[in-house]
Amino acid sequence: MNQNFQALFQETTDNNTSNDQSFLLGGALLLFNIFVMLFVGLYWMNPVMHEFISGRPLL
Repeated sequence: MNQNFQALFQETTDNNTSNDQSFLLGGALLLFNIFVMLFVGLYWMNPVMHEFISGRPLL
């Protein structure tokens, strides 16, 4: 049992690239989500940005 656990632990510590890639993908997704929220908030609340994107004034 102890040997199986050590072998499993050795496999997980050797494969850190997938863990690093998961953190990188999660961080990129988080930044993209924040960007979209800021963009939508500015689009709805800022009349100048709304008119620049849609071509008509904000009501």
